[in-house]
Amino acid sequence: MRPNRPAARTAAALIAALGLTTVAACGSTSSGSNGSATTAPTSVALAGVTATGAVDFKTAPKVALGKTPISSKTVEHKVLTPGSGKAATKADAVSLRATIYNGTTGKLLDDGYAAGRKAEGYRLGRADLIAGFTEGLLGATKGSRMAFTIPPEKGFGSAGNQQLGVKGTDTIVVVADIADVHTPLAKIDGTQTAAPAGLPTVEFKNGPTKEPTVTVPKSAAPTTTQQATLIEGTGATVQKGQTISAQYHGVLWKDGSVFDSSWQRGAAADFPIGVGGVIPGWDKTLVGKKVGSRVLIVIPPKDGYGNAGSPPKISGTDTLVFVVDILDAY
Repeated sequence: MRPNRPAARTAAALIAALGLTTVAACGSTSSGSNGSATTAPTSVALAGVTATGAVDFKTAPKVALGKTPISSKTVEHKVLTPGSGKAATKADAVSLRATIYNGTTGKLLDDGYAAGRKAEGYRLGRADLIAGFTEGLLGATKGSRMAFTIPPEKGFGSAGNQQLGVKGTDTIVVVADIADVHTPLAKIDGTQTAAPAGLPTVEFKNGPTKEPTVTVPKSAAPTTTQQATLIEGTGATVQKGQTISAQYHGVLWKDGSVFDSSWQRGAAADFPIGVGGVIPGWDKTLVGKKVGSRVLIVIPPKDGYGNAGSPPKISGTDTLVFVVDILDAY
């Protein structure tokens, strides 16, 4: 019952359901148990991989994989162009444009440049990233170009991925241009204003890292989507087409019962915004907000899950109440 809708996913998005690792300016790295970078031997599997062209995020690199098949048992890395600055850890988000290959056949699986997509952001602590993708990007630095492998056990497993044309024995090769590395907010700070009259009240009795207490008024639910910014953030403005990282708490107007809460699950969630990937009430209210904001949203069925609802907890007549803390937009 999360506020997202099923949508077609690109190969990059599917592979992003996997994982990452660390890059240093003068060599390859692998992740330690705490998600930080540790020095690792130069990759054997990627020895023949090259990529020419400037890391300008406009023109795709000319990639040569060298001799195939490329196969690895661990996530291996090769720095093709050094970057600078902060090395990504699991606490960070990385924005990149990538070309992705089947290392066995050499077939191009996805090309973020040819598809015309902007740099795609991934918060490395996301639970829905495949392990090899996360390990492959840990330690990445801004402005670098890197290659890394995703072995089957760190990717789609023995089942492979028929949609992408990846067998259960295939190693995936990713060549990534790193546009940005930054650390999202862990919590929202600031003095909260009261919700407007007629809307639910919101209290964080146990601090900003625990779910709020939402008290719904006894009056009838509004028939149009309502919103109120309880804390105005000072970060970047959320743009249509970005992914937001957020903590959220959802209750039903009719009885105040909780139907979903990222706070209760103990981890922020990530959603595309403004492009139909979430319920309309989120798209209509969160685009244009600033990172660091806390937003109260009241959503009638037409801007929620419609007449079908989202069984078993949400019926087609239920009005939804969300408290959303916007931690990042990338």
